[in-house]
Amino acid sequence: MSEFIRLQLKLKWGFNRNNSKKNAIMTAAAALLASAVALALVYGLAFVLDSTIEVTAKRLSVLFLTILMLGLTVAATGMQINRLYRPGDLNITARFPLSPFKVFVSCLILNYINLSIYSTVLFVPVMLVFGWAMKCITFVYGTGIILGIIFMPLIPFGLSVFLAIPIMYVNSLLKRNDVARLIIFIVVLAGLFALYYYILTSLAQFFIHKNWEEGTLGVWLTLLNWLDGYFNPAYYLGNIVFFENFGIGLAGVLGISSVLIVGGVAVARLVYRSIRTRELDGGGTAGKRKSELDGFGSGRAILKHTFLDILHTKAYSYFYLGVAISTPVMVFFCNRLVSMVGEAQMGSGINFGAATLVVSVFMALIGSFAATTLSVEGKNFYITKIIPVSYRKQLVLKGVINAAVSFGALLVSIIVMAALKFIDAAEIAVLLSSQTLFSIGLVFNGININLANPNLKPKANGEAEEINITYMLMIGLLIAAAFGMCGILMPRATANGNLYAYLINIGAALVYAVINFLVFWFTANKKYRKIEG
Repeated sequence: MSEFIRLQLKLKWGFNRNNSKKNAIMTAAAALLASAVALALVYGLAFVLDSTIEVTAKRLSVLFLTILMLGLTVAATGMQINRLYRPGDLNITARFPLSPFKVFVSCLILNYINLSIYSTVLFVPVMLVFGWAMKCITFVYGTGIILGIIFMPLIPFGLSVFLAIPIMYVNSLLKRNDVARLIIFIVVLAGLFALYYYILTSLAQFFIHKNWEEGTLGVWLTLLNWLDGYFNPAYYLGNIVFFENFGIGLAGVLGISSVLIVGGVAVARLVYRSIRTRELDGGGTAGKRKSELDGFGSGRAILKHTFLDILHTKAYSYFYLGVAISTPVMVFFCNRLVSMVGEAQMGSGINFGAATLVVSVFMALIGSFAATTLSVEGKNFYITKIIPVSYRKQLVLKGVINAAVSFGALLVSIIVMAALKFIDAAEIAVLLSSQTLFSIGLVFNGININLANPNLKPKANGEAEEINITYMLMIGLLIAAAFGMCGILMPRATANGNLYAYLINIGAALVYAVINFLVFWFTANKKYRKIEG
């Protein structure tokens, strides 16, 4: 059993010689950038709350500990479902010289070890930044962080063992209804973004006005008082970290986690055997959709196949279609935030620049998935080389799906901004034309990147594990920042700044689209032929 655990840990965390150093560097850079943004938000929120509300460091820490526990519980629940109940390698592990019970115990241990690693990576930086913002870093606080590393994973792990079964059951009910699952994801995503917007708006309000309004102050004070109570597991962990009511904190964490883990494991063991048997007997492959492409023309068949690939693959449907459909809502919130901060710092008249910046960022988010045009085929890529459709035509048709999704999100976003009178008629025309060209450029740029790095290796559960998305996203965000800065700063640089900003945005987007299209047109067939599926 120990060898099985060691092997699984090596596969998860070990160095793979086949991995590209460039890919590893890009992944690390993206992770560091995301971490820096998150930690900056932690510092800013802790600093502002400490400056505005009379509250102890321990009480304030419970807010961040609660968020960490929620995030770890979600991650742990996903691990329980994927490794315990729906492992992609079940047919292999079932042939190992291990009894089902030992496999069950090994998977639980593996999940706990992985969760402990994630917990440490998240907990330590957050608490150090929090301590820096609160000016409470002492030897005692450092000792508390070490204890927090030990106790933080216990409750999320126990919750995940309990939650995995009902969540898996609900997911099975929705398994054949991809649209319903997508709608649920969009609602959750929009809700989280609205919460994120509220936090950023609160911070912006403080730094602009050097204080909070009475309503905002009351909301945060009520929230902190509510979270710092016996019902919240993070309350007990906060007691341990700050050595306040340490005995109550230790008893609370150990008591809650023991009940959850013992009870959850007892229930999970009963369910595990039946699910394992059903999966091995072929239940995991039952109910596959039959092809509905018979009688379609080649172009229409490729378009529908591409769309169904996106819809039936969670990573693509959620973070591609989900983000695209949510874009108008997020554009609305972002425009209000950017314009509020911009007007406070630079005066009125920045609406076009703010709208350009926000819309460009979301076009980059959606367009980055064009870098998976080939990779999404995975092990079935060889089929694309033998069907009677030219390689270039296949790529163009697949790119049309991405461009159509981007254009739909763009059109609805602009309608929302126009209805709110955020931009005028001329700005609508400029934004629509420049961002349409930008999204087309993103599509061909993504295809070109994927042709250079096809990455057709089998992926777990058919999901997207694409460094190409990271490449494309960084390129898109840099261009989006340039568009936005041009729209914000150019009107203040010259008398005819608005006109120049319009022309530069359209011209730059046109050049970007044309260059990437020409590279695609003259190199696509040659690069495609060299790829081995």
